[in-house]
Amino acid sequence: MMAGDARDRPSWFRRALDALPWSGASSSAEARDARFRVLYDRFREILILNDATLQLIADLEDALSGRSPFALEVMTQRVRKAALDVFVMVKNLNQITGGRHLDLYEAIRRINVSLEAELAIQQRPSAGPVTIGLDDLRTSHAPLVGMKMATLGEIKSVVGMPVPEGFVIAAAAFDLFMSHNELWETAGRLESILEAHGSRSLAGACKQVQLAILSAPVPDTLAAQILGAFDALAGAPDLRVAMRSSAVGEDSASSHAGQYHTELQVQRDALLQAYRAVVASAYSTGAVAYRFERGMTSAEARMAVGCMRMVAPRCSGILFSRAFECPQEDRVVISATRGLAASVASGEQSAEEILVVNGCAPPTAGGCIRRDDIEQLARIARKLEQYFGQPQDVEWAIDEDGKLFVLQSRPMVVAEAPSSCVIDVAQGQSPIATGGLVACPGAGAGPVVVIRSDEDLDRFPAEAVLVAHHSSPTFSRVMQRCSAIVTEVGSPTGHMAILAREFDVPAIVGLPGALALLSDGQTVTVDATGCRIFAGRLALPHASSPRRAPNAASPAVQALRRAADLVTPLYLTDPLSIEFIPRRCRSLHDITRFVHEKVFEAMFHFGDVAADDRERAVALDAHLPIRVALYDLGGGLHPETLASGRATPDQVTSVPARAFLEGMLDPRIRWDQPRPVSTRGFLSVLGEGIAGLPAEAQQVGRTSYAVVSDRYMNFSTKAGYHFSTIDTWCGESINKNYIHFRFERGGAGGQRRARRVQFLDTVLSRLDFVTQRRGDTLVARLQKYQRPLIVERLAALGRLTLVARQLDMVMDTDASAEYFANAFLADKLESF
Repeated sequence: MMAGDARDRPSWFRRALDALPWSGASSSAEARDARFRVLYDRFREILILNDATLQLIADLEDALSGRSPFALEVMTQRVRKAALDVFVMVKNLNQITGGRHLDLYEAIRRINVSLEAELAIQQRPSAGPVTIGLDDLRTSHAPLVGMKMATLGEIKSVVGMPVPEGFVIAAAAFDLFMSHNELWETAGRLESILEAHGSRSLAGACKQVQLAILSAPVPDTLAAQILGAFDALAGAPDLRVAMRSSAVGEDSASSHAGQYHTELQVQRDALLQAYRAVVASAYSTGAVAYRFERGMTSAEARMAVGCMRMVAPRCSGILFSRAFECPQEDRVVISATRGLAASVASGEQSAEEILVVNGCAPPTAGGCIRRDDIEQLARIARKLEQYFGQPQDVEWAIDEDGKLFVLQSRPMVVAEAPSSCVIDVAQGQSPIATGGLVACPGAGAGPVVVIRSDEDLDRFPAEAVLVAHHSSPTFSRVMQRCSAIVTEVGSPTGHMAILAREFDVPAIVGLPGALALLSDGQTVTVDATGCRIFAGRLALPHASSPRRAPNAASPAVQALRRAADLVTPLYLTDPLSIEFIPRRCRSLHDITRFVHEKVFEAMFHFGDVAADDRERAVALDAHLPIRVALYDLGGGLHPETLASGRATPDQVTSVPARAFLEGMLDPRIRWDQPRPVSTRGFLSVLGEGIAGLPAEAQQVGRTSYAVVSDRYMNFSTKAGYHFSTIDTWCGESINKNYIHFRFERGGAGGQRRARRVQFLDTVLSRLDFVTQRRGDTLVARLQKYQRPLIVERLAALGRLTLVARQLDMVMDTDASAEYFANAFLADKLESF
């Protein structure tokens, strides 16, 4: 059925109006007026909620693309609100239509039950022991202790490689600690603060959470178990351990490289405070921003802490079992330094870089590491890679006795090398800087922004080149909007380099003199693949321009997708289909679409019902061939018109009504003068009158009614033998703006009516309307356009309403429709 069946109009609509509750009115007229306004308010609320729901759907689709980070908690709250909004839309529709669509309640109940089941999958306190020995761990225990410590346990007990002795304070301990001190709610708001207010507000909020954690007591039972595990490990009173983070989401597809805190040389009396320090690092500004940018949920922040016997290293470092820029080749990359490698990993210090090709160590190994150490490291690299089935990023240490320990092993982040990194360099143009090491291949261009402190990151603009003295994992806060990175100090195996490859940011590290060569605001092009920097913005290779969506498979996206499947898909696409019924609704989008369609069908009858309330109607004082009465719902007419009972066009303040009247009052349309008439056309109209007109045609002389507000108009027009209804909203929100137009019947015979409808169809289609025809009835819709265009189209409809009234008389050939359509669109109104 098209938008409302004429045979059914509008008795059910009047019954719905009468059924609306109202109290406090002093007369039946006032009560009816109040109900009328309530009905309009229900309709307006549907428009507002429809707009909000469609915006959520658009935001969900953007979030699911993985290109824009989002706070899962905020999106979950918005989905729940949308479900409530859609319920209100259903309730309002049934109030407007007198309960004609009660089946929608069962549809929304069914969808909401499934939706709530998906949204209710929240983090739950971990089961199991709060401390676990490292020897007892396997990678399958990652949900309990994080992948970092679970992997070390498997390397120690299954692979059989040397790993320091230790135990893990599991994620269950973290859950107990956070619950005992009522810290969940405060900590859970941090991503929302970042999304809503930015990094400056986040820094203050993170500091408060961290201070709360550092000062919170460890529950007695938990403290006893942690200290008991330490005592069982000790064997000597002077045991010192390293306290290392092992968050649930760490060392997964997102490395979290350098985001969390490590405590070294920890003795028994400082054990609990060191534990709190590592836990607090889960809520540092950088860690929260990193998880947000990488699409992590709050569940991935749950912190397990590894406690391992300290190693006194002669040398230590990091190795990659493959060269990240050419992983298909047999190359092992080793970074080594004397003593502890923490400053190398953090980017504060450069390391000795050693490349092992085809298992052969270089002839001269350098000062801090021996040739046999290099060969042993290369063998370990291959063994770990073979065991885990993918290239590995390994942290290692060698003590004074020459014993090698594996301290960490995780999947290596391999850069996606562009198919071509040749940038367009003008002939004779030389780079302004060369050298350094490739941290992530590719090319990028933009203005230089020198970073000297973490506070400088707050002002970092989009598409700029970050230049700094040393690399830092805190740069991850801006990597999503960074064009390239250049540092004077750093290592391709360091934390920042790993993060650059995760975020696909071209980066050069270890370039001496970069700060002297590059100044703030200077536009440069960085060819990270070739370790070259050019002045100005050069044409970049096509393959280097697009960035992959970093979060397409992130935990937040995966969690949101399950809920979004019940929100965003649209299955009800054809209002004319027999499947366009409530029980076929499978998503909130379906219900929104159904309500939207049916409420507009209902509102086509708004003007007809207004005719029943003549007491409050205002007559339009204008030179028109029809009588028009205006019913103001608020802001549609000048206040003085109600007292006088009359309104001139200048006193109409409704935006859509003014536009429509402007078209109807176009002086070029001389409706009051005789027009050429085809004899056959006149006889056709006369014949229709003799044969008997339908009931609606007997209302030709009735007054036409317009229901108006400041942004709304429903205009039911009886012009000659033609009946038309225009229902429109014209405001600032593009998503709310629409024009719905219905035109039916006519005084001529069937063939001439068909030509008249063809004329209207042609004109409206060329004016951007989407049209539907059935017999001599036409429905046209224009939706989601800016206010100026809506105003323009309403003026055109005003002109069209008048010129169409006499066309039956002259439409004597099949070519007439096209002829008059072209004349109207060419603004040749004298043709009518």
